[in-house]
Amino acid sequence: MPALSVIVPVYNAEAYLRTCVESILDQNWKDLELLLIDDGSTDSSPQICDQFARYDQRVRVIHQTNAGAAAARNHGLDLASGSYITFVDSDDYIDSDMYEKMMSIRLEFQCDLVICDCLKEFDFGAQIYTHTLPGGFYDRSKMKSEYFPQLLMTESIEYPVTISNWLLLVRKDIIQEHHIRYPEGIRFSEDLLFGAEVGYAANSMYYMKGYTPYHYRQNPMSVTHSAYRDKWPMLLDLYQRIKKSFGQKADFDFGPQIDRCLLFFVYLAIGNLGSSGLKSSARKSQIRQILKNSLVHSTLKRIQISKLKISWKLKLITYLYRWKCIPFVELLWWYQNKKI
Repeated sequence: MPALSVIVPVYNAEAYLRTCVESILDQNWKDLELLLIDDGSTDSSPQICDQFARYDQRVRVIHQTNAGAAAARNHGLDLASGSYITFVDSDDYIDSDMYEKMMSIRLEFQCDLVICDCLKEFDFGAQIYTHTLPGGFYDRSKMKSEYFPQLLMTESIEYPVTISNWLLLVRKDIIQEHHIRYPEGIRFSEDLLFGAEVGYAANSMYYMKGYTPYHYRQNPMSVTHSAYRDKWPMLLDLYQRIKKSFGQKADFDFGPQIDRCLLFFVYLAIGNLGSSGLKSSARKSQIRQILKNSLVHSTLKRIQISKLKISWKLKLITYLYRWKCIPFVELLWWYQNKKI
C-alpha cells in the first residue's frame, strides 16, 4: 500500500497533461500512486493517460462518462489506497520536492492535514497565492481559536486556506470516517465545502505558509474562468449544503461565516452576469431574482455590512444589493466596463 495517493481529474487536457503527470512521477517522494480519472475526454487525453500507465506501474487510469471534476475526484477517493490523499489539476504542475517536504512535515508533527501555498501563473508572470492565517503547527485547541473563525469564509469575504484542495495533504482515515465527498453536480467552488469539511474533521494541521511548490495555471478555458448563465442555482445549492454541514456544529458557531458564504456567492453570480452575454433586460431580471430570494434577503439584512473588512466600494455595492437598487447596479457595471 503506497503512502500517498495523488488524484488527477482529467478532461480535455492534452495541451498540459504530459507536463502535469511527469511532474508527479518525477517527485523525490517515490512511494505514491497516481490515479488519472479520465472524465470522458474527447481529445487525446485518454490515450496519453494510458501511455503513462504502460510506462509506470504506479499509474492507474480510470475512464468514465463525463460527470464533472467533483464526480471524478470522488471516483478517485473511492479507489485510493494510500494512507494520505492529495490532488492535482490536469493543467497544473508541481515542483519535484513538494511531496517530500509535505510528507516530512506530516511525519515530524504527526498531523492529519498539511497545507502549502502556490504560485498562480499568468502570461505576464507569476504571483504567490497565500492567506492571512499564520503558518506553523495547529493542535485542535489552536485550530478552534485561530483557524475556525475563518474556516469557511474570511471577514474580508475571501476564500479560506483550504480552498485549493490540491495544496492539501490529508490523512485518508479522516475522509473515510467522516464520509467527506465532493458535492457532485456543482461546478463552481465545490472545493470550498470539501476543504472546509476536511479542515473541521482534522485534529491537527500544519500550514507551510510561503512554500509554493504548486504551479496553478490561469487557464482561460477552465470551468473556473468560464461564464455560465446558470451559475446561481449551483451556488445556491452549494450554500444549502454548507448550511446543512456547518449550521449545527456543537463546538463552534459558524453562522456568520455561512452568511458570508452566501454573500460571496451573490458577488460571484451577479458578477458573472456581466460577461454572460445577456441583454440588459434579461440581466436585470436575473439580478432581481437573486436579490429577491428569501435566503439572500434575510442574509443581507442580518450581515453587518459596515463591519465587513472589504473596500468602501464593495460595501456600497453590498448596500445596493440589500436595497435591491437594480438600476444603480447596472450603472456600476456600465462604468466599470467603460473603464476597461
